[in-house]
Amino acid sequence: MKNKIYSLIAASGIFLISCEKDPETVYETITVTETVVVTETVTVEVPTTTVPETETVGGGGIFFIDDSQVWTNDRIWIMDGKVVVRDGGVLTIQPGTIVKATSGQGVDATALVIAKGGTLFADGTASEPIVFTDIADELSYSNTNRISPNRVFTDTGKWGGVIMLGQATVGEDGGEDTIEGIATGYEWTKYGGSLDADSSGSLDYVSIRHSGTQLGNGDEIQGLTLGGVGSGTNVTNVEIVGSDDDGIEIFGGTVNVTNLTIWGQRDDAIDLDEGYSGTIDNAAVNMKAGGDTVFEIDGTEDGTDVLDGQFTVKNVTYIGVAGNTEKTTQLGDWKSGASGTMENILYTVMDGQAFKGIHSNYDATATENAKNVLIFKNFEFVTTTTLAAIFANTTDVTGSAPAWASIVSTPTVGADTSVMSWTWWYQETQQ
Repeated sequence: MKNKIYSLIAASGIFLISCEKDPETVYETITVTETVVVTETVTVEVPTTTVPETETVGGGGIFFIDDSQVWTNDRIWIMDGKVVVRDGGVLTIQPGTIVKATSGQGVDATALVIAKGGTLFADGTASEPIVFTDIADELSYSNTNRISPNRVFTDTGKWGGVIMLGQATVGEDGGEDTIEGIATGYEWTKYGGSLDADSSGSLDYVSIRHSGTQLGNGDEIQGLTLGGVGSGTNVTNVEIVGSDDDGIEIFGGTVNVTNLTIWGQRDDAIDLDEGYSGTIDNAAVNMKAGGDTVFEIDGTEDGTDVLDGQFTVKNVTYIGVAGNTEKTTQLGDWKSGASGTMENILYTVMDGQAFKGIHSNYDATATENAKNVLIFKNFEFVTTTTLAAIFANTTDVTGSAPAWASIVSTPTVGADTSVMSWTWWYQETQQ
């Protein structure tokens, strides 16, 4: 009688059998001869990698980033102290990442500083914005709309803020200055230079919340501070909520800012200093009752008047607080040699409000930007307040109804807020 042996391979072979359960991988070795089949099973333990829920950067003092680092969107990043990206350092933050800052004031306050020569790439998307907030914010990745379960827009001053410093022209004696709000004596606090096309990186689809605590000398910093930042830097689709100082303050430089949302700051919403010569285009400012002004704009601080920037601010909507009697001069303050153009500005929910001041370089007849000229174009007010009352505090605007100002019921100027639908502000107030 013949014995029949069926085999694929009349020799030895190794077959890998996959396993559904980590961390085990099972190997079976099957040896086939004419008369014997021997099977040997070996189980190999493969260690798994556990992703931490949080990762802390810094230890309460000053932490320097001098190389290239990536903050990933698979954990919550916690900044503890001053995190400083120095000259040559590059910090990349992935879309959708949540960054939280520890509390503290003065030398213990937390802030992210991009120093001269450092680079930040914080590029989110409309569906995955990057959020900077404070350590007590219970926001997590399960909050897919990135709305906090416990914070409100009136929560302010819980940490420092985001500071970006560059090498572009600033209107300051010597062409360089030290950023306010941080103790002096550090090289990484300086900004300014002659590289107007300088790039400090990118901020895109970024929300900065509950900032503005005191950092040094009793000063607060803004939600976003830009000092001497060049036009090669991309700043677009940025939301600032609940700053205990200004929403955004720009010291000189040439950087352009587009699609800006500011909600509930304590001081000024948009503050320009030291001869800023870039453009802010498409901004919505939702004030709170105690907020100071929507615009505070100063000119150069260079004693020779040589470094005199020409800013442009256009397509801005101010939204006030109905019945506000706490602050009644929120509409703006232009002073100290401010030179530039204000164009297509809309004021809503503003009954009883007035300008704080227009008393610097104002030229009612100028149509083109020029040095030492302040130009206003196409201001619309949805209000029952008269133009005479609106302009009561201005010293350089003669007459009660300048040609560029009008009271309307149907606005034709202002911001396109549809591009801000990703923001916390839009989801809470515009839907």
